[in-house]
Amino acid sequence: MMSALGFIVGSACSNLILDIKSRSPTKTPFGTPSSPVLEVAFDDCRILCIFRHGESSKIPPHMVNYRANLWALREHGVRQCLGLSAVGTLDPGFPPGELAIPEQIIDYTWGREHTFCDGNAELQHVDFTNPFDENLRAQVAEAAQMSNFSIRGGVYGVTQGPRLETASEINRLEQDGCTMVGMTGMPEAGLAREIGMRYAICAMAVNHAAGRGNEHSDIHAQFKRYVPQAVGRLSRVLGHLVPDLCEGS
Repeated sequence: MMSALGFIVGSACSNLILDIKSRSPTKTPFGTPSSPVLEVAFDDCRILCIFRHGESSKIPPHMVNYRANLWALREHGVRQCLGLSAVGTLDPGFPPGELAIPEQIIDYTWGREHTFCDGNAELQHVDFTNPFDENLRAQVAEAAQMSNFSIRGGVYGVTQGPRLETASEINRLEQDGCTMVGMTGMPEAGLAREIGMRYAICAMAVNHAAGRGNEHSDIHAQFKRYVPQAVGRLSRVLGHLVPDLCEGS
């Protein structure tokens, strides 16, 4: 059964085992998406995915065609979308290897195509007070509980990338209220809101943000240590989430 749920899959999910049944190369009015629209099997369910950074993970965060990705999923029938993203954690209560479903977002990016309102479409001023769909967040939280995992909320600070942040930049994000930092939550969340797509993020903490934590290993050693742990948790959560959403679609 095809679900109205779609995934936008981050590069840290490369060792998430996906049973890809088909690839649909797609063009949109906003260009070519990062990858074909992939039909992925979860037992008896079929969902649609796009790899945010391309299937070879070579597209940097500031060059992702976010507009084409969201548009392509909508054209293929996706009405609710879960962004799967890796983040660094600023919060001692959100250790690497664990998951979060952020409830707010702060955008520090620049120069990205961040709206479908390009002068050729009707101008929209969408309400972005609460940037993520609360029902979808609750469903992810329930799937985590069924998997016997804790899952946190928090504020996602979106930086430009592809370089990582300085310790002083992380201090600034913390002062602003951020509890995690990543590079892809915007304009993805804002674009989803513009086209009426339910959207939430399931964030995997894969490292301590710059100047945080007590580990002496460098950032890449942390990735190597924590990505498999976080992806393992994510896989179990999706195992509960996808069938439930398929039943309700």
